[in-house]
Amino acid sequence: MTERIYYKDIDKTEFEAEVVEAVKEKKVWKVILDKTCFYPEGGGQPADRGWINDIPVTDVQKEGDSIYHYLSREPGTGTVRGKIDTRRRHDYMQQHTGQHIISGALWQVGKYKTVSVHMGAEYTAIEIDAPGIPEADLVETEILANKIINDDLPITPVYTDLHELDKFPLRKPVTREGDIRLVKIGDFDCAGCGGLHLDSTRKVELVKAVGVEKIRGNTRIAWKIGQRAFADYREKVTIVSDLKRLLETNPEQFVKKTGDLMEELSTIKRKCSRLESRLAEIMAQQLIDNGEEAPDASRRIVTHSWKEEDNLLIKKILKILLKRETLLVCLVNISPGKLHWSIACSEDIDFPFDRVKEELLPVIEGKGGGRHPLWQGTGNKTEKAADFLSTFKTLAAERE
Repeated sequence: MTERIYYKDIDKTEFEAEVVEAVKEKKVWKVILDKTCFYPEGGGQPADRGWINDIPVTDVQKEGDSIYHYLSREPGTGTVRGKIDTRRRHDYMQQHTGQHIISGALWQVGKYKTVSVHMGAEYTAIEIDAPGIPEADLVETEILANKIINDDLPITPVYTDLHELDKFPLRKPVTREGDIRLVKIGDFDCAGCGGLHLDSTRKVELVKAVGVEKIRGNTRIAWKIGQRAFADYREKVTIVSDLKRLLETNPEQFVKKTGDLMEELSTIKRKCSRLESRLAEIMAQQLIDNGEEAPDASRRIVTHSWKEEDNLLIKKILKILLKRETLLVCLVNISPGKLHWSIACSEDIDFPFDRVKEELLPVIEGKGGGRHPLWQGTGNKTEKAADFLSTFKTLAAERE
């Protein structure tokens, strides 16, 4: 059995312990110590990180009465020194304590039951047993939670068993056998939990709801808690400041100004699309005029090469050319380090692409495919674009 120092002394972050077992599994070492300050993953709270003999601890898991520390290499035998990543520990203690406060507030405001919790690296998500939550209830929950934080209520762990549970005003039932660990937040909240918590609500500092979504018929609310909430506020103040400069208006006008700009942008896009379509018609006709008749005059061969041309414009040109009769087309667009090719033919032409590709694509170290009447792909040898088009002309001029 591993002695759990983190329950006895939450502030202790450095310790010495004896190695009980060290086993290598694949590329990691699983190490059991006789005692540890490292909290193992559990109750929705991620495991601690830190170092054992200066070797990074990448995970901590509980198996039975033992706690396994995952290391990249063997720490040695005998006495080792462990050190917790205090910044991470404090962050997740804020998350876990804040979650208890928020869940208690959700219950008091609207009898919303917490059905699951996820403490991620960016935010803490609380799922409640309701298909939605009114904005007024969410605001009231946030206000109540922050009031409890400012009230500086004591947070204390209590150990009991099933026979004594009726003495405590539990927010949700506990069914675990044997010793039961409860966490009390003054007279505000009481719930079964084996995680690590701060000793007063004031240390949580601040909570802020930042998102709501539906999931599995329930509602999941994303929260910024503690220092994450302050960091989020700083980030948003910076964003508002930048938007104020860019939009040249005050924050209360952001939505209207953005809506006006979006409408203006849509108008411009429509105009550009119409102009691009007209341009595509003109360019397509120029390509046809500059094309060459096959020796038997059965088809017109069109080839052209661009450098970093707009792909949407080329697609529109191809679409126009595909509507014409007796055309064989090969278009190339060269971008840095890559050549993009398109081969097309009129519906009335049966171009044997599968046969000619064996001779055509090696010229540019190309690949790609498609089906009648359009084939597309890429090539690595951009310097061979002219040779590629020349080879196409030769193959296209041959009778099928």
